[in-house]
Amino acid sequence: MSRGRPFQKGQSGNPKGRPKLHKTIMELARTHCPRAIEVLAELMNDPKASASARAFACERLLDRGYGRPPALAAVTVTDTRTARDLTDEELMRIAAGGSLDLLGNPPDAVGELADAEQPPLDPKKVN
Repeated sequence: MSRGRPFQKGQSGNPKGRPKLHKTIMELARTHCPRAIEVLAELMNDPKASASARAFACERLLDRGYGRPPALAAVTVTDTRTARDLTDEELMRIAAGGSLDLLGNPPDAVGELADAEQPPLDPKKVN
């Protein structure tokens, strides 16, 4: 035994491992699943509940019944230029918060104006 190690090398301080619980947490949670689904169904069908609460309940029930839809990410990369390949003007535009299209061109002025004219979102109306 060394000074900083209370057990001999290769000897566990807990040879029997973590004590087993009577039921795992997952098993305990699963005992409440039928009632949870009933509550979600009641909420979904409650006309007095908010639309967002009803939609949430619908989504959760569908997720449990059919599984979540697969997340697909279709990305096409046509420009594989590195920062070394960009011009100083392109780098300054990116650093200033601007963007470039896939060919390295700045967005057209019409698109920038359309984005600038959008009113700010009202936080009370955003879910």
